[in-house]
Amino acid sequence: MTLRPFSTITALVALASGCSFSFDADLPEVEITQRGLTVPGVPQTTQASDVSVTSSFTLSSSDAAWAKDMNSDVFVHQVKIAAGGSLPNLDFIELARMTVAAPSIPGVATDIMDYERGAQAPSSSVIQISMSAPVDITAPWSADNTIFEIQIAGQLPGQDWTVDVTLNLSGEITYKF
Repeated sequence: MTLRPFSTITALVALASGCSFSFDADLPEVEITQRGLTVPGVPQTTQASDVSVTSSFTLSSSDAAWAKDMNSDVFVHQVKIAAGGSLPNLDFIELARMTVAAPSIPGVATDIMDYERGAQAPSSSVIQISMSAPVDITAPWSADNTIFEIQIAGQLPGQDWTVDVTLNLSGEITYKF
């Protein structure tokens, strides 16, 4: 018997052309970390009361291609903000809010989390917020650029400082050929 690779390949292509392939995979836990997110410092002259600053980061298809392949049912389950650089703790943060949006999709940003420091909260270099119900971010996640914005309020440092932001996600990858 003589093996004919060309004939075999031609036969496989002919068989495959009549079928459509699809692939679904559930990703129960995906962790994405933005390291060294710079938060602007607040001049000491404005420190008489709590102040608020905003910082953001963008995940694009080129930056996080493997994670951006989740294209169906993307949910945030937990957000962790960790002190970066020389910060010993994040005790000065009284409030934090995070939203997600996509410039290509008009509309309001999706709220991911709200944090309010309790009076008895222990000193910590990490703020960790678990959602009581996962937050659906499928629409902004599917865009080429997804912008995460963090608004922080409290008695903030005078110089710029950094944090690492970790998102725990779940989702599904769906491919159709």
